[in-house]
Amino acid sequence: MDSHVLQEVLTQATFWLCVALFVRLFTFRRRGARFRRDMSCLAWLVMVASGAVIVYIGKGQLIMPRNSWPLVLLLSVFVGSVCQSSGNLARVWRVG
Repeated sequence: MDSHVLQEVLTQATFWLCVALFVRLFTFRRRGARFRRDMSCLAWLVMVASGAVIVYIGKGQLIMPRNSWPLVLLLSVFVGSVCQSSGNLARVWRVG
């Protein structure tokens, strides 16, 4: 695979994974889950970070290098875990 094509695929995958992560955390509903300020702050930080990635990629200021595939794979596992837990970060990390 051409290096430029691989960079584009990794960048697009990162963009859409961050969009999914941001939306899932933004639409989280407690539904009886206990409020935890630390988890709420962590969710806010993750949303800020994923939102920043979305903006940087959208402006062309962030292009994933071809050797960043392990990071993109790790991001996909994290996004999958957040989606499976319905956006509850405490369930992702099994805190208390």
